[in-house]
Amino acid sequence: MNRNFLKLTVVLGLIMVGLVLGGCGESRSQFAGAYKSVEPFGGKEYIDLDLQESGKGTWTLGGKTVEFTWMVDDGKIFIYTKPGAILVVTPSEGGKILSADMTGDWHPGCPPGSCVTFKRVKDGG
Repeated sequence: MNRNFLKLTVVLGLIMVGLVLGGCGESRSQFAGAYKSVEPFGGKEYIDLDLQESGKGTWTLGGKTVEFTWMVDDGKIFIYTKPGAILVVTPSEGGKILSADMTGDWHPGCPPGSCVTFKRVKDGG
């Protein structure tokens, strides 16, 4: 009885670990770091974007900071804000450049005039 119980416990534990790891998306490490918008947002101020390896991040514009969580899936970065907004970010140049789609809709790329382009200023996170 004890052996069967132990085997069942090990199998269930391995299944749980597999489910947890499978639901985490792709590795965030290559994109973790600090970024700055290439151009001022709305012609006024630059945006600072910080992506931490933990999956947390911040978006700072005009002295106001918004916290969010982020994950990588299918080569794209998905930013989730607490109010429910989702931003789709397309990395390029190995994660040195990020293009954030600001339309609120999903597009295969970033539509011209509706993107904020970020350049990495610091690795890590």
